[in-house]
Amino acid sequence: MSSDAGKQEKGNIITSEGAVIGVKNKVRDGLAAFEGKEATQWMQIEESKIIVYTTSFSGVRRAHEDCKYILGIFHNHRVKVEERDVYASQSYHRELEKRLKGSDFSLPQVFINGQHIGDKEMVDELNEIGELKKMLQEFPKINTSISCQICGGYDFIPCIKCGGSKNSVFNNFTSEFRALKCTACDENGLQPCPHCKN
Repeated sequence: MSSDAGKQEKGNIITSEGAVIGVKNKVRDGLAAFEGKEATQWMQIEESKIIVYTTSFSGVRRAHEDCKYILGIFHNHRVKVEERDVYASQSYHRELEKRLKGSDFSLPQVFINGQHIGDKEMVDELNEIGELKKMLQEFPKINTSISCQICGGYDFIPCIKCGGSKNSVFNNFTSEFRALKCTACDENGLQPCPHCKN
């Protein structure tokens, strides 16, 4: 075997007959590059933001209490948190599944500056050892006793275009057009509060 053939075989997948059928680790390298780009995009979008994925569904008592506990930790640090309720919004649920690559997860899940920090146990541990305080130093302190005058601290308001009915406002001609859905709101007829969004 020549040295050129050895080099070629090193990176290629070769059948027993000697035919090249693929390149080793090509897909893995491509996925790693893609995931790196996706993580960089999240970091750019969520720069200087604390995102907490929570649930308002109290039927799963432990998850609901864990979410309130984590929000309380950030409240005590006096930093602004963007809460994304996966129970109230299916788009937030799909977004979290995509970010965690479809793996099983518990709520809450915390992201700081677009980087995944972890669940309740991880954030609680970071808080206990003082690392969370260091991570939050760059964030401005806010007055946590004042809630939004527009949404009352719920981060969502009824849709401005359809009033929360989820029906399109452009269907006033006949009742046949009632099947049209409003594209400005989510499946619950809600929009993010314009004041809290910023």
